[in-house]
Amino acid sequence: MATNSNGLLGTRLFERLAAPHPPVWQAEESRLAEVVESIKHHLVELLNSHPGNCACAPELGLLDFNDATIGVLDLELSVQQAIRQCIERFEPRVQHVDVESLPSAGDPLQLRFQVHATVALGKASAHTTIDLLLNNKRYQCLN
Repeated sequence: MATNSNGLLGTRLFERLAAPHPPVWQAEESRLAEVVESIKHHLVELLNSHPGNCACAPELGLLDFNDATIGVLDLELSVQQAIRQCIERFEPRVQHVDVESLPSAGDPLQLRFQVHATVALGKASAHTTIDLLLNNKRYQCLN
Protein backbone atom coordinates (compact mmCIF):
# COMPACT_ATOMS: atom_id res chain seq x y z
CA MET A 1 0.00 0.00 0.00
CA ALA A 2 1.17 3.49 -0.79
CA THR A 3 1.73 5.78 2.17
CA ASN A 4 3.04 9.31 2.34
CA SER A 5 5.44 10.75 4.91
CA ASN A 6 2.56 11.12 7.39
CA GLY A 7 1.81 7.40 7.12
CA LEU A 8 -1.52 8.13 5.44
CA LEU A 9 -2.85 6.34 2.43
CA GLY A 10 -3.42 8.86 -0.28
CA THR A 11 -3.93 9.64 -3.88
CA ARG A 12 -2.16 7.90 -6.72
CA LEU A 13 1.36 8.92 -7.74
CA PHE A 14 0.41 10.76 -10.93
CA GLU A 15 -2.33 12.66 -9.10
CA ARG A 16 0.24 13.84 -6.57
CA LEU A 17 2.72 14.77 -9.32
CA ALA A 18 0.07 16.75 -11.21
CA ALA A 19 -0.92 18.75 -8.12
CA PRO A 20 0.06 22.43 -8.52
CA HIS A 21 1.40 22.71 -4.98
CA PRO A 22 3.13 20.38 -2.51
CA PRO A 23 0.78 18.45 -0.22
CA VAL A 24 0.08 19.94 3.17
CA TRP A 25 -1.42 18.37 6.26
CA GLN A 26 -5.22 18.16 5.97
CA ALA A 27 -8.00 17.38 8.37
CA GLU A 28 -9.00 13.72 8.31
CA GLU A 29 -12.45 14.47 6.79
CA SER A 30 -11.05 16.36 3.79
CA ARG A 31 -8.28 13.77 3.44
CA LEU A 32 -10.90 11.01 3.32
CA ALA A 33 -12.87 12.87 0.64
CA GLU A 34 -9.70 13.29 -1.44
CA VAL A 35 -8.76 9.62 -1.12
CA VAL A 36 -12.30 8.41 -1.93
CA GLU A 37 -12.39 10.66 -5.02
CA SER A 38 -9.05 9.19 -6.12
CA ILE A 39 -10.38 5.67 -5.55
CA LYS A 40 -13.47 6.46 -7.65
CA HIS A 41 -11.33 7.65 -10.57
CA HIS A 42 -9.18 4.54 -10.29
CA LEU A 43 -12.22 2.22 -10.16
CA VAL A 44 -13.66 3.74 -13.33
CA GLU A 45 -10.33 3.16 -15.12
CA LEU A 46 -9.92 -0.30 -13.59
CA LEU A 47 -13.42 -1.59 -14.32
CA ASN A 48 -13.35 -0.26 -17.89
CA SER A 49 -10.11 -2.16 -18.58
CA HIS A 50 -10.13 -5.66 -20.01
CA PRO A 51 -7.76 -8.55 -19.27
CA GLY A 52 -4.85 -8.68 -21.69
CA ASN A 53 -4.71 -4.93 -22.33
CA CYS A 54 -1.95 -4.28 -19.77
CA ALA A 55 1.37 -6.01 -20.47
CA CYS A 56 2.66 -5.78 -16.89
CA ALA A 57 -0.61 -7.09 -15.36
CA PRO A 58 -2.39 -9.21 -17.99
CA GLU A 59 -5.27 -10.11 -15.63
CA LEU A 60 -6.08 -6.44 -14.87
CA GLY A 61 -9.69 -5.46 -15.61
CA LEU A 62 -13.03 -7.18 -16.17
CA LEU A 63 -14.14 -9.64 -18.81
CA ASP A 64 -16.73 -8.58 -21.37
CA PHE A 65 -20.08 -9.85 -20.08
CA ASN A 66 -21.95 -9.61 -23.40
CA ASP A 67 -22.52 -13.38 -23.52
CA ALA A 68 -26.10 -14.13 -24.59
CA THR A 69 -25.99 -17.58 -22.96
CA ILE A 70 -25.88 -16.11 -19.45
CA GLY A 71 -29.27 -15.45 -17.83
CA VAL A 72 -30.05 -12.02 -16.36
CA LEU A 73 -29.80 -13.18 -12.74
CA ASP A 74 -26.61 -15.12 -13.46
CA LEU A 75 -25.21 -12.08 -15.28
CA GLU A 76 -25.79 -9.78 -12.31
CA LEU A 77 -24.21 -12.27 -9.91
CA SER A 78 -21.25 -12.85 -12.23
CA VAL A 79 -20.61 -9.13 -12.70
CA GLN A 80 -21.05 -8.50 -8.97
CA GLN A 81 -18.48 -11.17 -8.08
CA ALA A 82 -16.06 -10.03 -10.81
CA ILE A 83 -16.23 -6.40 -9.62
CA ARG A 84 -15.49 -7.45 -6.03
CA GLN A 85 -12.55 -9.65 -7.03
CA CYS A 86 -11.10 -6.98 -9.33
CA ILE A 87 -11.31 -4.28 -6.65
CA GLU A 88 -9.82 -6.55 -3.98
CA ARG A 89 -6.93 -7.44 -6.25
CA PHE A 90 -6.09 -4.10 -7.86
CA GLU A 91 -7.18 -1.35 -5.41
CA PRO A 92 -4.92 -1.66 -2.35
CA ARG A 93 -6.39 1.35 -0.54
CA VAL A 94 -9.64 -0.46 0.26
CA GLN A 95 -10.43 -3.49 2.40
CA HIS A 96 -13.54 -5.52 3.24
CA VAL A 97 -15.14 -5.00 -0.18
CA ASP A 98 -18.79 -5.90 -0.61
CA VAL A 99 -20.67 -5.36 -3.88
CA GLU A 100 -24.44 -5.44 -4.11
CA SER A 101 -26.69 -5.18 -7.13
CA LEU A 102 -29.26 -2.37 -7.13
CA PRO A 103 -32.54 -2.31 -9.04
CA SER A 104 -32.29 -0.60 -12.42
CA ALA A 105 -33.89 2.83 -12.56
CA GLY A 106 -36.32 2.02 -15.36
CA ASP A 107 -33.70 1.14 -17.99
CA PRO A 108 -33.27 -2.64 -18.38
CA LEU A 109 -30.00 -2.13 -20.29
CA GLN A 110 -28.29 -0.58 -17.26
CA LEU A 111 -26.81 -2.45 -14.33
CA ARG A 112 -26.31 -0.60 -11.04
CA PHE A 113 -24.02 -1.71 -8.24
CA GLN A 114 -23.12 -0.34 -4.84
CA VAL A 115 -19.63 -0.96 -3.49
CA HIS A 116 -19.17 -0.90 0.28
CA ALA A 117 -15.54 -0.78 1.43
CA THR A 118 -13.29 0.29 4.25
CA VAL A 119 -10.68 2.94 3.44
CA ALA A 120 -7.61 3.00 5.70
CA LEU A 121 -6.36 6.45 6.71
CA GLY A 122 -3.22 6.03 8.75
CA LYS A 123 -4.20 4.34 12.01
CA ALA A 124 -7.90 5.05 11.46
CA SER A 125 -10.28 3.70 8.86
CA ALA A 126 -13.58 4.86 7.42
CA HIS A 127 -16.42 3.08 5.67
CA THR A 128 -17.42 4.41 2.26
CA THR A 129 -20.03 3.58 -0.36
CA ILE A 130 -19.53 4.04 -4.11
CA ASP A 131 -22.39 3.72 -6.60
CA LEU A 132 -21.49 2.27 -10.01
CA LEU A 133 -23.48 2.23 -13.22
CA LEU A 134 -22.77 -0.09 -16.16
CA ASN A 135 -24.25 1.73 -19.13
CA ASN A 136 -23.42 1.07 -22.77
CA LYS A 137 -20.43 -1.16 -21.86
CA ARG A 138 -18.86 1.56 -19.63
CA TYR A 139 -18.69 1.81 -15.85
CA GLN A 140 -19.16 5.19 -14.23
CA CYS A 141 -19.44 6.45 -10.65
CA LEU A 142 -22.75 8.04 -9.73
CA ASN A 143 -21.73 9.71 -6.47
